[in-house]
Amino acid sequence: MINTSLRMKILSGLLCTGLALTPASLTFASVISGDNAKENTATSMNIKAPASGKQSYKSHHAEMKKTLKTVVKESVSSKIITKTEGDKVLEYVNSKSMKNRGDVKKDNKSEDGKHDGPKGGLFNDLVTEGILTQKKSDALRKSMYVKITEIRTVELKNGLNSLVVKKVLTVEQSNKVSGAITSAQVQKKKMFKKMKNMSENERKIYMEKMEKTKISPMKKLIDNGTITKEQELEIQKVLPQHNHGPHGPNGPQ
Repeated sequence: MINTSLRMKILSGLLCTGLALTPASLTFASVISGDNAKENTATSMNIKAPASGKQSYKSHHAEMKKTLKTVVKESVSSKIITKTEGDKVLEYVNSKSMKNRGDVKKDNKSEDGKHDGPKGGLFNDLVTEGILTQKKSDALRKSMYVKITEIRTVELKNGLNSLVVKKVLTVEQSNKVSGAITSAQVQKKKMFKKMKNMSENERKIYMEKMEKTKISPMKKLIDNGTITKEQELEIQKVLPQHNHGPHGPNGPQ
């Protein structure tokens, strides 16, 4: 399991690039749009409950870039942005990825516990850097949210349906698992929105506090008798991207 320190680095990185978990994201990241209550996602990570935090970060980053590339291509086709603008967006993301990797290797701490550069994430950066207008950036952000929501909703549905077909879960259990995961993601969304304008130190303190009390949705379903531990293991196999999380303050039981 990823320790708190590494988890904070990953989460802080996601927040700095405009990412935060969304309800349908099953560990995809979402982009919270300032004053607007809408969520516009990109991608999260904790993707296949990998063996290490570094693998988790790399997996997340690779999937985010892949999804963004698809969204940019579709946005060019639908004339939301031009081909030139789309190329510049992807070039900027690639260059920023290289810089971030270098920063992670150096493991430097910013002054006063705050991140360097402007707040607001990738889509604000695209405007600040003159790559897109605010209107086009907002449109791309919204398209990203729609795409990730579509992907993760299908993955959740198909994953649970496969377990029903195999008679690992009943239809009623499948519905309750889906509801529990969705509910948990709504809470994560609220948490990330609250963290959005915090400094790195403030986020660290907040996350450490949350880690002590966090209980995974699967743990709740096991405790109330909805599913068994054996069924949870099968759920993790078909929905690894959900990263079901610790089973309480002391981690998995």
